[in-house]
Amino acid sequence: MSSFFIIGTVFTLIYFLSYRSYDRGQEEVVKQDTHPVDTVKEIRVNSSMKYVVENYDGTTGVVTKEEGTVPAKIAGKTREELENYITEYNQQLQEAAIPEAPDSVELISFSKDKVVVRENYLGAEEETGFFIKLQEQEVVIFHNDQVTPYEYTGIREEVLPESELEKLREGFFVEDEKELYSVLENLSS
Repeated sequence: MSSFFIIGTVFTLIYFLSYRSYDRGQEEVVKQDTHPVDTVKEIRVNSSMKYVVENYDGTTGVVTKEEGTVPAKIAGKTREELENYITEYNQQLQEAAIPEAPDSVELISFSKDKVVVRENYLGAEEETGFFIKLQEQEVVIFHNDQVTPYEYTGIREEVLPESELEKLREGFFVEDEKELYSVLENLSS
């Protein structure tokens, strides 16, 4: 019985090893016969694409969109080439500091049908100061444009001294945060 068991084990090992050897040979044949084929054509910017420019206004948070023709300077570029172009353009913007130019440009979307680019106008950083005014019986701090609220203070008209009310009804400017906090401290005490 034991010799029968040994013979069976030997045949099983021979079968297993021969199958494994055969299987390896087939993998090599398959690898040699296959040739990779690039079926995806790389997308390039062309004149038939929609070109959308989003303008982001950092002071108001509003994004407006304009559709136009593809600029000649980006025509023929791949996504990667366009991203590199925009990076270089942003560096030139920072160095040149042109007042009408956007603060930065970014690629939002790139497909075979459409390219979307966003121009960010973050607002004039040189504008400093605040405008303080009484509005709807509350002291409100505005950016220096006198329209965009900076902060609602919660300081009500009825707790203010009469000497300050006339000045607050007309409104007045303060130059920086230090002066702003000084005024607010005086009003709240």
